[in-house]
Amino acid sequence: MVSLKKMLKNSVIGVSGLKVKEELASMWEIFIETGTIDSRLDKLIQNSWIRSMQNKVDPYQKAGQIDLDKWEESIKKNSALIETSLPLMKNLYHLVEDSGFTVILCDENGLLLEMIGDETTLEEAKLIRFQEGADWSEEAMGTNAIGTSIIEGHPLQVYAHEHYSQLCQRWTCSAAPIFGPNGKLIGVLNMSGPFEKVHPHTLGMVVSAAKAVENLLKLQEKTRKNELMKSYLEATIDTLTSGILLVNQQGKIIQANQTLKTMIQMNEDELLDRSLEEIFTNSFFLRDIRTQGVVRDKDIRLKVKGLPDGKHVLLNIKPVYQEYIRIGSLLTIQEIREVRQLVNQVTGNRAKITFDDIIGKNTAFLKRIKEAESASASLSNVLLLGESGTGKDMFAQAIHNASDRFAKPFVAINCGAIPRELLGSELFGYAEGAFTGARKGGYSGKFELADGGTIFLDEIGEMSLDMQVLLLRVIQNKEIVRIGEHKVIPVDVRIIAATNKNLKEEVQKGSFREDLYFRLNVLPISIPSLRERRDDIPLLASHFISEINERLPGKHLSISPSYIKAIQDYSWPGNVRELQNVIERSVNHSSDGFLRIDDLPEDIKRGHPGFSFSHHSPFKKEDMQKKMLLYTIEECNYNYSKAAKKLGISRSTLYRRMDRFNIK
Repeated sequence: MVSLKKMLKNSVIGVSGLKVKEELASMWEIFIETGTIDSRLDKLIQNSWIRSMQNKVDPYQKAGQIDLDKWEESIKKNSALIETSLPLMKNLYHLVEDSGFTVILCDENGLLLEMIGDETTLEEAKLIRFQEGADWSEEAMGTNAIGTSIIEGHPLQVYAHEHYSQLCQRWTCSAAPIFGPNGKLIGVLNMSGPFEKVHPHTLGMVVSAAKAVENLLKLQEKTRKNELMKSYLEATIDTLTSGILLVNQQGKIIQANQTLKTMIQMNEDELLDRSLEEIFTNSFFLRDIRTQGVVRDKDIRLKVKGLPDGKHVLLNIKPVYQEYIRIGSLLTIQEIREVRQLVNQVTGNRAKITFDDIIGKNTAFLKRIKEAESASASLSNVLLLGESGTGKDMFAQAIHNASDRFAKPFVAINCGAIPRELLGSELFGYAEGAFTGARKGGYSGKFELADGGTIFLDEIGEMSLDMQVLLLRVIQNKEIVRIGEHKVIPVDVRIIAATNKNLKEEVQKGSFREDLYFRLNVLPISIPSLRERRDDIPLLASHFISEINERLPGKHLSISPSYIKAIQDYSWPGNVRELQNVIERSVNHSSDGFLRIDDLPEDIKRGHPGFSFSHHSPFKKEDMQKKMLLYTIEECNYNYSKAAKKLGISRSTLYRRMDRFNIK
């Protein structure tokens, strides 16, 4: 049996993810009302629910309990833990800033000590008293990531209705216990956010941060005196994903971590006791260090002597003090690509569709899937052609997921949905101060976010000529320049473009550049319309019905043959997207879950022989009578008495007509 937790981790809140949430809600209600627990529930959660009920936790409590006296006492007791954890908490929060998450440090009893988060999120948390000084132990709140991780002694993620208390079920929480140098549990690090943004990577980030805290505490235990900074760096900076350089007041390197050595391809002997000017060609290093300057998130091209290409990095410089005396500077260097990759993981720039998710058995359609599978093994640009609603976006995601770039970002942008004057900044980004209202620090465009992965340019035919020129330059040079900036940023991006237009005709009309067309049209794939693959309509309809059945537990939907015939006869100008919409509309219209012609929109059922027989009908009278008889019997679910009554005839007359028309 597949566990709900496994389904959830594989879904990343798609349709199946929402199903998991609904099933969890149902399990929770049944358990609260009857004490019966579903075996599919994660074993840790099962045990925690049982403990919560035994502890008589109120699942409907409105808010947590705050004890400020205990909080103040715990703050003093855990001052070293707080001081060590706060910088790492801030780094962790910086990765998810403005995404609705908050980072929390708790003591060994589940008392909230420190919280960092967006102002809106913190205010929302206060509504349930999820704030500093609150008791979030399992004994007080029931199953939750903080309290349950304390009891179990290892990291865990608690999602939506896995929480025992109803007030927590809008959240997903990831917690990891923190153990002191003596191996005793001394606190918990937690990250909480909206349940919609659940992701297994969140827990990994929290565990890494908690481990870093533990490492720091161990180091502080060993190095209490004059060698604190040196020992701290030697033992911990190699665990960080950022490059670290520690220099003295004269700008000489006294320490570097392994990430930095790998980044600039130099070993320790080549770095130590050498000045920054001997290693790097960037002139501002010594100036900022000698003037005791602080540099925050400076976006630069780091150039190393002897290496042909620089590294696109974020640089931070901070003075280092010991007993109020400045002893040097700490340089933190992080590759932009690594930063973007983590941002993409948190924000969901991922392709969810694979070729297994694309439904169809039509010969021409299967041929296009084969072409797309072949294209996924290539590095060349792909041009997806087809009418609106044929599934070009699904093909794009599937190609990415089958390619070597599957673990990298998949960034999609609809060129026709963004105003012409904004498309440039969306694609290429902009520098700080590039225009009125420009974001402080600038903005990374979609090409930067897609670096190393794939960018999907939907409705490419709507792109203006001036924007086409810029796009052509990106394809040719594999680099972009942010609006309002002159710095060149290399990008490694595969382009998948899509359009419902005939680009050859657009080229002839002068609305699309011929050179860009040739650059994009390397691997063209023409996706057939739904009316060209009518044999797939029953299969697609059955699939959509199955999806709806999954979302509506306890309700079984089915389709009448005449309904299938009607949708196969329709031309579907909106293609698969329109079919899905019509199926869902029919389900809402149906009173008993059995879809009939009457449940179809007027423009589809109008004129269909199974629905309407006017004097304009091209059928003979006898044919019309037979079709009407068949339709009525089917409409009455093969209840012959009901069908006869609806036709205004006796059952014996109905049987005679059935025999006459050879209806079995």
